[in-house]
Amino acid sequence: MDKIYSRKRINLPKLDISIFNKNNKPNQKSVYKIVKILIIIIIAIITMNKMIEAINPIMDKQCKTNAKMIATKISNEQATVVMSNYDYDDLCNIIKDSNRKYCNDKCKCNNSK
Repeated sequence: MDKIYSRKRINLPKLDISIFNKNNKPNQKSVYKIVKILIIIIIAIITMNKMIEAINPIMDKQCKTNAKMIATKISNEQATVVMSNYDYDDLCNIIKDSNRKYCNDKCKCNNSK
């Protein structure tokens, strides 16, 4: 009979992850490795949590600052569009009589006698 698949298989070593050996006694090396891995994972989780807690106030402040900056930019652009229809003389024109006592300003900011 001919071989259909003639390539040799790769022999992988068996990984013994079980805590208990054949006699139902804990394997000290396996327990030590598992505890070591768990401690490393716990330290990594705690470190990430503390880093996120430290970065959150900075990110919040930066987001608020950017929002204020964008709002100011939009309001300035809209004010420029609205004010492009007016000239400086249209905004305020103060008229005084010959005695310089009576003021009449066109923008009604300050009326006094």
